[in-house]
Amino acid sequence: MRVLSAILVFVALSTSAKTELDSLKGVWDDRSFPDTVRIEAYSNYIRKGFLHANPDSAFKLCLVMEEFARKIDRPDWIAEADYMKGTTFFYKGDFTAALPLFKEALKLWEKDGDIMKVGTANNGLAVIHSQLGNHDQAISYYMKALKIREAEGDSLGVSSILNNIGLLYKEQEQYDRSVELFNRALKLAENLGNDTRLGTTLENLGILYSVKGELDSATSYFKQALIYKYKMNDVRSIASSLLNIGGNYVKLGEIDSAEAYLNKSLQISRERGLKVSELSALGNLGELYKTRGETSKAIDYVEQAHAIATGLGALDKQRSTSKMLSELYKGAGRYEDALKMYELYVTTRDSLLSEQNQREILRQEYKYEYEKEALTDSLEFAKKEAVMVEHSEKQRLGLVAAGGGLVLLIALAFAIYRGKKRSDELLLNILPEETAQELKEKGHSDAQLIEHVTVLFTDFKGFTALSEKVTPKELVKDLHECFSAFDNICGKYGIEKIKTIGDAYMAAGGLPSPNTTHAQDVVKAALEMREFVEKGKRDKVAKGLPFFEIRIGVHTGPVVAGIVGVKKFQYDIWGDTVNTASRMESSGEAGKVNISQTTYELVKDQFTCEYRGEVEAKGKGKLKMYFVEKL
Repeated sequence: MRVLSAILVFVALSTSAKTELDSLKGVWDDRSFPDTVRIEAYSNYIRKGFLHANPDSAFKLCLVMEEFARKIDRPDWIAEADYMKGTTFFYKGDFTAALPLFKEALKLWEKDGDIMKVGTANNGLAVIHSQLGNHDQAISYYMKALKIREAEGDSLGVSSILNNIGLLYKEQEQYDRSVELFNRALKLAENLGNDTRLGTTLENLGILYSVKGELDSATSYFKQALIYKYKMNDVRSIASSLLNIGGNYVKLGEIDSAEAYLNKSLQISRERGLKVSELSALGNLGELYKTRGETSKAIDYVEQAHAIATGLGALDKQRSTSKMLSELYKGAGRYEDALKMYELYVTTRDSLLSEQNQREILRQEYKYEYEKEALTDSLEFAKKEAVMVEHSEKQRLGLVAAGGGLVLLIALAFAIYRGKKRSDELLLNILPEETAQELKEKGHSDAQLIEHVTVLFTDFKGFTALSEKVTPKELVKDLHECFSAFDNICGKYGIEKIKTIGDAYMAAGGLPSPNTTHAQDVVKAALEMREFVEKGKRDKVAKGLPFFEIRIGVHTGPVVAGIVGVKKFQYDIWGDTVNTASRMESSGEAGKVNISQTTYELVKDQFTCEYRGEVEAKGKGKLKMYFVEKL
């Protein structure tokens, strides 16, 4: 009965929507309107009338729009057509087809300089990669989109992106972070009074509480969301909300209510070609029939869902359907099939929840916080520079008026000297002095093979766990303090910092100019880095605050060193020595400096070392390793 009432409301709302669509179509058909007015109306006609409700029809209309945009030479509207075409594929669950269209739209909007649309395209690409299980790429695109939306003061866009990032954290099972992001998005939507965003955010909160097992709260959020979905006449979202309510009723044991909602969602999804919603409805109906004890029927529905998930390449859906099938096959006595599905479940689960994915998400988030602060600093610096330039210009004009030619020449010479000095300082911040000098003199720098270099890698243990307990801003602050201290330590021992990679730090001694003390210098630096982090840990423990620890690895050998990049120079090193040094770090222990046999032979007379034996190193086999204890 509740479903029927909602459908009647939907029919009533459809009448006013049809009037608006007729008006938009009328503008498109009337050739007396300017081309830009006509194509904008046609775009809205597609979005409001077909994009969500009928993706196949929307795609055909987009082709007409694209042809017209090319005829009037408007790349911005070609991009709009590409993006909507990609959206039709997304709604049908064909993510691989959507991806190149979104990329093409992004390229055109970047060329056109439309910052807001660039944000839209980045958000779309993030959603696609999230569906494909590429969470590291997804978070990268999300953060680009978020920076644009915040810079433009677009609260509605910020709310949308916060919702999407919240869903990504949900997939990573970081539920507290998801709740925080969803609530931020909800507050923005309430302040704006935006029904679409309110519906989306309430539904996401329902999904999260359902996963957490707080089913009554989830049902409440889902029903609030459904009201907004009907109000907005968004058929795709209506199917999604009906699906979520039905799935929640399954978990609550209210099977009859669940079946009505799920079947209605399945019907709408199949009629409109909404593959993702169809997949989920099938999966939930499978769960329902399993609860009823109708195992054969349950298997049929979940197998259909699994086939769609596999066809879409949606790892998160493959994970859930393979787990369900494993349990169902086991219950039906199909043990071999159950084992295969369980193996598939473990594979997809490990892929989605890999440490690399989680760390990349965190790296991108604190990178976003850092860049936001850096942007603020840059703007302040630019203001000060503008004041100085204005002041200098006034002085220059005063000098000219006074006829002080010599003084003017001196002032100009000083300005040139100051600018050159500043550019030299900036260059030395990113390149070794010898390499910077070579670059200035020759216009390029030759790569060189250096026979004996000692390479150091550091990495933080407990970094992922810490990130769940502190804000990204606090995390950036801790990393900034550590890396700044490491920079100072490297400077003290004449060691060259190579780069940071997320929460890892890489440096090397004995380059670009070879020396005979590089091994001792690097080990001394490693011990000081360890002590700095240990002191920070002690201080945090005393205050009852979360902390991280450090692993450090060191290896000595030959490397190739040189500059990479054209617009942004970077001094880097390559070779097996680098890989082995990285393995020394990953094969070490928290609070320890782990060195290779080669490095040990060079420092054994200066340091007390503990032989660990031959330790298995990934991709290297067994290697002799030592812990450095002290000088």
